Amino acid sequence: MRLILPIGPMYWDTYIYFDAAQRIYNGQIPNTDFLTPVGPLAYYIFALGLKLFPHAQPLLLAQWVILIVAAPLMAVIIQDVARTERRLAFALLIPFLIFAICPANVQSFHPYPGLDGFGIYNRHATLLLYVLVSALMFVKDGRRLAIICGLAMLALFLIKATGFLAGGLIGLLALLSGRISWRSVVLAGAIFLAALICLEFNGRMITAYLDEIALLIGMNEEALLPRFLTVLSTDLDIILAGGVLVLALAWMGRQKLRAGSAATLLNSNFVWLGVALVAGIFFETQNTGSQDFTFLWPILLAIFIQSANEPVPRRLLIAVLVGFVAIPYTAKIAHKTLRAVAVSPTYVAAPVTDMKTLGQVSTRWDIMERSLLMEKHYLKHGDAYSDLSSHGQLPSWQLYSELDYQMYWVISADEAVKAIRQFEATNGVHFATLMNLDFTNPFPWLLDRDATRHIQIGADPYRTVPPLDDAARKSIAETDAVLVPHCPLTTGRRALRRIYADALKDRQEVKLNDCWDMLLRPGVFPTSP
Repeated sequence: MRLILPIGPMYWDTYIYFDAAQRIYNGQIPNTDFLTPVGPLAYYIFALGLKLFPHAQPLLLAQWVILIVAAPLMAVIIQDVARTERRLAFALLIPFLIFAICPANVQSFHPYPGLDGFGIYNRHATLLLYVLVSALMFVKDGRRLAIICGLAMLALFLIKATGFLAGGLIGLLALLSGRISWRSVVLAGAIFLAALICLEFNGRMITAYLDEIALLIGMNEEALLPRFLTVLSTDLDIILAGGVLVLALAWMGRQKLRAGSAATLLNSNFVWLGVALVAGIFFETQNTGSQDFTFLWPILLAIFIQSANEPVPRRLLIAVLVGFVAIPYTAKIAHKTLRAVAVSPTYVAAPVTDMKTLGQVSTRWDIMERSLLMEKHYLKHGDAYSDLSSHGQLPSWQLYSELDYQMYWVISADEAVKAIRQFEATNGVHFATLMNLDFTNPFPWLLDRDATRHIQIGADPYRTVPPLDDAARKSIAETDAVLVPHCPLTTGRRALRRIYADALKDRQEVKLNDCWDMLLRPGVFPTSP
């Protein structure tokens, strides 16, 4: 089935997975041969998924490949829970399926329907946190719980380090409260470390990953406090309701807590919810898009079940507060997905022929009209956009969230692919390696070529692209063709040209088409076109 889905804000994040998959097919190792914004696991399972389903819609494939890891773990949990309480198993399974299937974030960046092609690895991490919390809340301590926790923490570490830290905080509470024993922790740790040691033999991948984490922390440490404020403001509805529920549970259980031990206190529902909220806030500080706080549901479910022993007024209060926490994120995720699916039959598919599955996107007819108009507009008014970018400004404040720009990028990239093929055929050359001075570079996959090594995929010059080092400089120097888009000349494109300027010296610049140039390696094209 050739599925076509409505394009969403910052959809070009999805193309990063194709860049990584093509590199993996060509023998490159994530974090060792190319820099990544997150861990290597998602790229490997996506590369596998792309082999199994080469015609899959890109966003659905990127979203659903996490089920290779998460579904077996969740199946074990569901099986264990269903032995004693079948309804509880369904109460865990159905939200898991909703969050896994729906390619949408909690926060919205555009008012029109469209599916979120960004924050995918954050959604992967929240789903794994859901698995981890479900196991800690409902699976009895023992070998099964240890294996689930060990594998879930391993996957979290290899997906995104901040998700691993959030899971570690929740796991620490489980240990201190007695939900998991030291024996189980040792077994889980052994599984975790054994896997990392094996992966280290794959070109020092784990060491390189840790080095890259340290590098990214150093580049983004000044943005940490503002991002806490961002999370508190954007998720205020969930955090406020969760905080009120924590206080209400603490007040209702104050008599038992006074007479209980420290372990009893730590195993209290309000402590679990409070710690999970803190873990979620920390995790979301490093996320632009995510299914925020969805992993709270197993804890909320446990709170709701245990409230059956409370008097009716308290039970009603708990139910209302649980609803105020759980309903917002579930409703937003489901609504955005269903809305996009509902309108998709009326949308216009991308008018492209050389984008492989990346062309399986659509948008409103009026947005498509604007997308088709923008190339001529950028050409006619290029000086204005060059002036804006020289002052650190984009053509619009949220350019990358605008659906017309995301669709225009697909159309423009399609023209670039055609132009590269035509250029090679006309001039009798073949570019073995391709690099793109833009955020994403799917061209090696689109043209079945190799990609420049030792550079960042998902090249955000302000957050993820480090200063040029010798390895990157050498690799760029060996790259046959470097693509230079300039419709429009944005701050990011200008910054990437500046960062890589030293490695791009002495290259022959040729015009590919009106909106794309190429910087050719000396010797790859000996005569002027």
